[in-house]
Amino acid sequence: MEADRTRLSDIEVQILDLERSLSALHGEKEVVQERLDSYRYPVLTLPNETVSEIFVHFLPIYPFCPPLVGVLSPTTLTHICRKWREVALATPMLWRAIKLSDTVTFERQVQISDLWIRRSCSSPLSVFMHRSAISAEMIPALIAHRARWEHLNLHILSPSPSMIDGPMPLLRHLDLSTAKMDEDVTFHEVPLLRTVILTGCYTSRITLPWVQLTSLTLNSVVPDQCVPILQQTASLVHCHLYLWVFDDSEVFDPPNITLPCLESLSFNPNCDSVTEFLECFIVPALLTLEIPESFLGSAPIQSLESFISKSGCSLQDVCITGARRVHEDSYRTAFPSIPNFSFPGRYIWETADDEDEDDSEDESDSEDDDNSE
Repeated sequence: MEADRTRLSDIEVQILDLERSLSALHGEKEVVQERLDSYRYPVLTLPNETVSEIFVHFLPIYPFCPPLVGVLSPTTLTHICRKWREVALATPMLWRAIKLSDTVTFERQVQISDLWIRRSCSSPLSVFMHRSAISAEMIPALIAHRARWEHLNLHILSPSPSMIDGPMPLLRHLDLSTAKMDEDVTFHEVPLLRTVILTGCYTSRITLPWVQLTSLTLNSVVPDQCVPILQQTASLVHCHLYLWVFDDSEVFDPPNITLPCLESLSFNPNCDSVTEFLECFIVPALLTLEIPESFLGSAPIQSLESFISKSGCSLQDVCITGARRVHEDSYRTAFPSIPNFSFPGRYIWETADDEDEDDSEDESDSEDDDNSE
């Protein structure tokens, strides 16, 4: 009995000691918690305007579009904390670039695109639509905000006139690629449109305010279709032509094309020669020319001299693409006033000369062997 009373007394003493220790720990915990509660993370002390600007720089530079889903989507910013969600939802510029992607189901794309359009408020829109990633259900929601389109990339099988039949007062950039075109398409009321990229052989069925364009790219277009368009583009500053030649035997005799403001002109390097095409250009303000040597005919230097003389231009940069039969030194000697020449293609005569030398050496060795026998 006495031993139990002694043990019980010892236990009570230990309990009192532990309770005092526990009380001290509770007190220390409260102090630490108060200190933590009073601490503000530096990033959370930034003004909302600064956080909003940082968020905008998290995304690809507009008009390039972020993915609809994933860690690089602006939606990610709404999942970090309450403040960031509030800032992200109050920043229309985060939601203004929409790329319909085939990595997301059609139903999900309809939901996301509709949500982003609402969040973008009245901001101008950059819209990218690809034929493999759009369904009929998506079109009405996007068309309803056609007046806000600023950058439009439309890569579809065949554009419907209803998609673009209406004012687009903010449209500055149009990239249209089609595999076929069943009806003529006309862009009305696009006063700010300056840059156009057209891909496909149906440019003759597209009507645009050509005279106001400053940059034009024609992809996979036959030369005959280029001429009537270029004759209407007097304000062009930059022109890129990626020609498609069906039949080299066809006679191509284009009229003159005068582009008084044109500063850069380029032709695609992977096309059969159209030697007559360069001759029709009169471009007095031209500074930069990129052209395959095959486009310059059998006498490239003389053709280039004739082109410069006819246009009266002062070229500063000339890039001769494709395989060359004229050495780069010959170009530089013939045109000392052009400060910058570049030649990304190979000089085929060097290869031919080397092969001839190798053949001569082989023949010489063979003759020596025969004589020794």
